[in-house]
Amino acid sequence: MLALLAAVLATTGVALGAMSARSADTSVGVGQNVFVNPDGPIDANNSPTVARNPTRPDNVVVAHRVDLPRFSASLQVSNDGGRAWQTTTLPLPPDKDRPFAADVAFGPDGTLYVSYVNLEGNGNRPDNLWVARSDDGGRSLSTPVKVAGPGLPLPFQARIAVDSKSVVHITYLRAADVAPHAIVGYPSPIVAVHSKDGGKTFSQPVEISDPDRMFVGGASPAIDSDGNLVVLYQDFKKDDRDFRNLEGPVYEDPVSLVVTVSTDGGATFSKGVEVDAGIVLTRRFLVFLPEFPSLAAGPDRSLYVSWGDGRNGDLDVFVSRSGDGGATWAKPVRVNSNRLKDGTDQYMPRVAVAPTGRVDVLFLDRRRDPGNLKMDAYLAVSTDDGTAFDDVRVSTASFDSRVGFSANPKLEPDLGSRLGLTSSRDEAFAVWTDTRLGTEDTARQDIAAAPVSIDEKKASSTGPLAVVLLVAAALFLLGWWLSGRPRKAPSTTTGTRKVDE
Repeated sequence: MLALLAAVLATTGVALGAMSARSADTSVGVGQNVFVNPDGPIDANNSPTVARNPTRPDNVVVAHRVDLPRFSASLQVSNDGGRAWQTTTLPLPPDKDRPFAADVAFGPDGTLYVSYVNLEGNGNRPDNLWVARSDDGGRSLSTPVKVAGPGLPLPFQARIAVDSKSVVHITYLRAADVAPHAIVGYPSPIVAVHSKDGGKTFSQPVEISDPDRMFVGGASPAIDSDGNLVVLYQDFKKDDRDFRNLEGPVYEDPVSLVVTVSTDGGATFSKGVEVDAGIVLTRRFLVFLPEFPSLAAGPDRSLYVSWGDGRNGDLDVFVSRSGDGGATWAKPVRVNSNRLKDGTDQYMPRVAVAPTGRVDVLFLDRRRDPGNLKMDAYLAVSTDDGTAFDDVRVSTASFDSRVGFSANPKLEPDLGSRLGLTSSRDEAFAVWTDTRLGTEDTARQDIAAAPVSIDEKKASSTGPLAVVLLVAAALFLLGWWLSGRPRKAPSTTTGTRKVDE
């Protein structure tokens, strides 16, 4: 009897501990993995961005980079929630070569906006920055409107966002000039432009990165719950080693993530606030195509930033939350649940927030391979404002980090600069670079996608009701044993919930 009582009390203690972290269980179901891009045995597709039509949720679009057989970009459209896909050509004037670095966003009325550059010459320089729009969910695109170019300065790393008033915002890095694998001329600021007429005309660029931050990049815009434009970017401090393509090891000092806010529709921006100043780089990178940190807006002026860094010795994914529109930021939370310092990398996260306030983070994860080469896509879910996360494997097969193409032969194969994620009330739609059909010889990369159903309403076996029942059982057994009555205790049956991996 003492052993039984101890077991019940121990179980009660576990339940109480679980309740202190999370009071409700979240049931997660991973759907079928689907390849988004057309089949191509020597194509290298990466860097997806996904957007869902707010007026027709089954209308989903994905834009992504193509590195092989030559640099380009592609737009894929689905009208059945991501089960089947078709390709839409990105239009350019007849005298312009290949589109590249495409990004997508829907306006509140269901208009799709696509930004991209066209490449020029053997050096693949971005000549002009364009925006095209679609009124039919991406099945066709309008004649593109020129946003920047041609010639110097050059537009890199363009990203797009549309606010609640259908104002189109675009951020990009404005480089004075370039050399092989390097930017020439500093500072090369991050700028923003906007359109109030549905992408027909755009404002003059406004510098948004602080002028005293010399080496910046990887900017991402988002619209907060008040309709303000928020931009996240990375300050690489004094890392001229990567910006100028100099010889040497990984930059040793910590770098920062910075947020700036415009409350007047993109006309002016606040001085940057550092989200985190302790980010440790673990790899050299191509300055034109860095990995983008991720920004998402939630309800009540909440903002979430996610990134990967090596402060723990190997790469981990972190999230930091702001509850006041970006003025202050909480201590970062480690998202991935594998053992700390296990020698495997988790990186390239994309964060999204559901209308319920649920926080989802998609990332690449090598925990299943002690050799730290094979990886999977994982999704982490938080129902407590990013305080704690549960993660689940989304890819149905592991794939190899050594498969891909690198524009700089000094660097490891490029898996792209970002992943794609949208979050609705009961689903996250995950999109990632996948190499399961490729080899080191073919360098084939595909864009894979999967829906992940998420039920936040299901009661937890360690939630409040379970705790009450366990405590009551413990007190009953304790009273019965102390009474000394030698009657036989009633038999009980305990059920367990099955969790799909």
